[in-house]
Amino acid sequence: MRYHYFTIEQRETLSRVIHRMMSSEDRTNGVGSALARLRSPDYGVCEVCQGDVPFVRLLGDPLARRCRRCEPSP
Repeated sequence: MRYHYFTIEQRETLSRVIHRMMSSEDRTNGVGSALARLRSPDYGVCEVCQGDVPFVRLLGDPLARRCRRCEPSP
């Protein structure tokens, strides 16, 4: 596992985006785990290739656990 370095401002921005998504039903859909991961070294690291998940992707989908390359096609 490697530590993905986001700036303090980026982490605060992502935290605000995730908090906006929160509701009682969203907690079971991964929002709570996204907040926990944001505070851990593996947030922003692709769970498949261990590459970076770009900040812009996380702004659009803060629950993303994979980079675009490793995301399965619909």
